[in-house]
Parts: sequence; C-alpha cells; structure tokens
Amino acid sequence: MSKSTRVSAASEFGEKGTLRSLVGSFGYSPARVLVAPAGLDVRVRGTVIHDAEEDLVPSPGALLLLVGVSVSDVRAVGVLRRAAEQGFAGVVVKQRGRDVAEFLQEAGACGIAVLAVADETPWRDADAALSSLIAAHGGGELTGSAPAGGEELFALADGLAVVVGGSVAIEDLDQNVVAYSKILGSRIDAVRERGILQRRVPDLPEQRRQYRQVLAAEGTVRFPAMGEELPRAAVAIRAGTLPLGTLWAIEPEEGLAPAAEHALLEAARLAAPHLLRALNLPEAERRMRRDTLRAVLNNSGPPAEEAAQLLGLSPGTEFCLAAFAPPTGPDSGSSHGRRDAAQSALLTHLELVLVRHCAAHRAEATVAATADAAYVLLPGMGATASRRFADGALATARRTVGGGVRAAVTGAYTDLGHPAVLRREADGVLRAIAHDGPNRRAAAAEDVRHKILLDRLGDELNRDPWLRLSGVDDLVAHDKAHGTEYAATTTAWLDAVGDVASAAARLQVHPNTLRHRLRRIRELFRIDLDDADVRLAAWLELKRAAEPHHSDRSVT
Repeated sequence: MSKSTRVSAASEFGEKGTLRSLVGSFGYSPARVLVAPAGLDVRVRGTVIHDAEEDLVPSPGALLLLVGVSVSDVRAVGVLRRAAEQGFAGVVVKQRGRDVAEFLQEAGACGIAVLAVADETPWRDADAALSSLIAAHGGGELTGSAPAGGEELFALADGLAVVVGGSVAIEDLDQNVVAYSKILGSRIDAVRERGILQRRVPDLPEQRRQYRQVLAAEGTVRFPAMGEELPRAAVAIRAGTLPLGTLWAIEPEEGLAPAAEHALLEAARLAAPHLLRALNLPEAERRMRRDTLRAVLNNSGPPAEEAAQLLGLSPGTEFCLAAFAPPTGPDSGSSHGRRDAAQSALLTHLELVLVRHCAAHRAEATVAATADAAYVLLPGMGATASRRFADGALATARRTVGGGVRAAVTGAYTDLGHPAVLRREADGVLRAIAHDGPNRRAAAAEDVRHKILLDRLGDELNRDPWLRLSGVDDLVAHDKAHGTEYAATTTAWLDAVGDVASAAARLQVHPNTLRHRLRRIRELFRIDLDDADVRLAAWLELKRAAEPHHSDRSVT
C-alpha cells in the first residue's frame, strides 16, 4: 500500500479532539464558548473538577470545571491564571447572572479559553457530558449503539488495518480481545492468531510491563520484534482521562507511516464510547454514585439517609465495603514525584478494572477510588458473599494490574451513619496485610485483628513517644550499636511465658546463658520483668519493633 493511500484512508477517522469538537455542528453541546484566545483548535484531553481545598494538579490539555467558586470571586481569577500556567485547555464556569467581563478579560490576557454550562445543569452531568463528547471525539450521545465487541468495533479494526497494513486488535482492560481486523493479507503473527482464536491475549513474560507502558503514555508506544512477535504499535483507549482498554496494530515491513500513527490515535478515540457502554451503567449515574461514595468515605458526604438512597441502599439493607490497594514497590531509579504519578496511574487502572468487573458480576455495586485505595460498596451482601466477590475481583485485578494487588472486606453494616468507622475497618485490614505474600486472598478483620491492634498501638506510640517504655527503646538501641541480642532474648522468653528451657532452645543457647541475659536486661535497662503489666507492655513494644516497616506502615 502506498503512502498516499494511507493518507486518504486516515482521513476517515476525523479531526483531532479539540474545543471545536465540543461545540461544533453535532446537534448537541453541554457548553458554549465565551472566549477562546487561541482559537477552537486547541486540543482537549479530559476534564478535571476544581477542589478549592486542594492544590491544582497540572493536567495539560484538560478542561478545568470551576465548581464552588463564582466567576465574580477574586479567587476565580487566581485559579484561572494557575490553570493557564499549567497548560489547561480551558476553564468551564456557570455564569449565574454574574458580570464575567473582568474574568474574560483576564482569560484573554492569559491565553486560555472559557466555556459556560447552563446554570441548571448539575456539575456531575456537565462533567459526564463533556467527558463523553471528548471520548467519542464529537460522536454525540453514547446511548443506542452496539456494546463493546459489536460490528462498529470490528469495522473500526478493519478500517485501521487497511491504513496501517497489519492486523489490529482492540482489547479491554482485562486483556480480552473485544474486536479484531479481518482483512485478508494483513500482516499477522502466531501470537495475534492465538489471541483472536481464544479472544484473550496470551500470557507472555513481557506483557504486563508493556500494558503498563501503553496505559501510562499519552501517545503511541512502539515495541520491536521479540521472539515470535512482530513489531507492534499500541495506544491507550480512554474516556476523558480514564483508561478503558488498548488498541494494538502489527507494523508493516516498511514500518509505521506518520498517517498510520495518526489513524491509530484517532481509532482509539472512536473506540472509547463503545468500551464505555460495556460498563452497563449510564455514565452520569455511575459518576454520581462514585462521587457520593467517595464523599461518604471522606466523611464529607450528604446526610446518611440521602447518601444511602443515592447509593441504592434501602433501609435495613445489609452492605459491606471491599477495599483494593494496587501493588507497591519503590523504584530507586525514579524520583518521588514519578513514583507518585506511577502509583496514581495504577490506582486509576485498578478502579476501572473493578468497574468492569462489577458491571459483569454485581451491577448494583459502586466503585470509587481515593488517594490510597479503590473501594467497592456491595449492597444486599453479607460478609460471606462479599468475601467471595472480593476474591473473584482480586483474581481479575491481579491478572491485569499486578500480582501485588491486595483486598480487604468489612463486616456487614446496615447504617451509613458512621462512614469513618466503615473506612477505618477496611483500611486497617489492608494495612495489616501489606507485607503478606502475593497469594493472599481477600482478608477480613477477623483474620488479622491482632495485626491491626499492633498497628494501632504503633500509631499511638509514634504519636506520643512518651508512652513508650524507655527501657525497651534503650534495649533495641543497644542491640543495634553493640550487636547484642537482648530484644530477641526478651521476646523469646515472653513468647514462652517464662519457660527458660523452651526459650533457650528457640534461641539455640544454653539455659544459663539466657538467665544471664535476663539479669543483664534488668540491670542495664531497668525493665521489671517480674511485673505482669510491664511484661505485657514490653512484649507489645518488642513485637511492634520486629514488624517490617513498623514505623511507616500505611494503606499502600
């Protein structure tokens, strides 16, 4: 295929996502442009809701929804300036009868667009509508079309295969092949053939790293030939800033032409609404429930009765909260900021995997992620059923996000009136299993209550160091400085409930040696091991000191 043919075919995928695509001639737009100093061809990559209590996070190309701040407020001008400095495509406001002349004048000086939505439109609906239009690349509403895997996606894959010159596959976040090209003569390899036949990507050693790389990238990622795999180009499929899946194309022998790379990006944008519909929940409603649950978990939601109604909890209905934390692992080669960004991307991926899993297995569940974990509210489910659900979701998440994902399940509740207690239980269990092995099933408080107790004790001792037994601190410091084993000796003796022979055998020393050490511990550190209360306090502190990362254990 010639380059000129590729250019012609690429035009089928439309123009890039811009301000024009949000307010153009598609019959519907949730917003109108008040000022656009750089024109309407500014790229748009998603939406960000402004939180007046938090710093503005740089999100180049995003639209900033100015929620909770009037355009006539002096703070709004400050936010506008910061948004322009950080590369936002525009700011979305509600006029509410205010004079916007000064605000628009400042926007013109900063070079940033301002869009307005109708005053009566709820912000969550405006956010959902804008995100859907961005994802659909100006395709209009998301309802009334085929679900993921329908003829539209297969036609899209065929059209892209003609442009690229190689076989194309569209995959969801669970790495299921939801559509593929059927163009005869397209370049293909054995790995792609197996994926098409099994409708699932073969599990290869480099696969997980490749998927993370694609989902973290803004544009096309290219992979060279490796083993039986031909060279590939891939791009993430997103709805706004949320990942939904990936699109892969085998490169032709002469390599990927610029027009083919452009078509790959455009096809990913056109695929987004089809994958979004597979979530089996209208986007506006899903976001409303997600935002409600997140507010409840942050103890800032509506009254309990109203929140329960929004989340589908009828009075007296049992519910449980499942919590999932992404895999962690410090990367010594990356800065702290890059690690945080990578962890945030993993958490976003985990949230979407759980949304998809719930859509297939528990449609009434609500999924919401915070800064540390993703939570699933499970209405109408007791503790046993919730644990079964969490085990299934955990297996799915580990296949696609990473083997280090862990899960916790609370006991059954019937009242949303104490959300802090609900979240503390889930977070406490996650924290207690943070250093367990990769095969750990979903845990509940009853499994790790002793660890939670030690964690809480450690928190109190870190918060108020004066609570600690000074003799135990001195003992631990002495061991580190002089290579002695007083802490191990005391712990072994306390574990053996004062049985010298048993403790000595555990330490592989003579009983007289152990007795001598105990005398020295009393003399050097003034720990009265004859006092039962002192023994208990010393044992708890020594147990805490022996825990991995006891001083900084957290949810993640």
